[in-house]
Amino acid sequence: MEVAVDFLDATVELMEHSAAAMWEHRHDAYPQEAVGILCSDGVNYPLINQARSDSRFEVSQTLVKEAIEALVNVGREPVAIYHSHPMTTSSPSNQDISMMKNMPGALSIIVGQDGIAAWRYDNGLQSVGRIELPVKVEG
Repeated sequence: MEVAVDFLDATVELMEHSAAAMWEHRHDAYPQEAVGILCSDGVNYPLINQARSDSRFEVSQTLVKEAIEALVNVGREPVAIYHSHPMTTSSPSNQDISMMKNMPGALSIIVGQDGIAAWRYDNGLQSVGRIELPVKVEG
């Protein structure tokens, strides 16, 4: 399964193994939100949610910058930030939308109870792709 997602001038293909890895990261981080970086080759780079919250994520700009530099140094191209909504759907929260407004055109992937959705904010919120997966709510 591949879903093409438009990211600015590039196309990102969300490959099955990438979706599965993000889904697994969501499960491993439960009940907290998971957060990470998706690369153009489908590799996921998990980050640590410093907020340790089930309703928001936080990663220092320094850690994100270091992670991106490390990925670029090994020939990978970071294309999106992803995070999970362990208690809700893959629709962006008000906080997500506020963050996206500060990064116009950037791709944001949300892994929710209903599957995985890609969003960006560029002159308004835009849905740019969705994958519905079988969902097992952790208990």
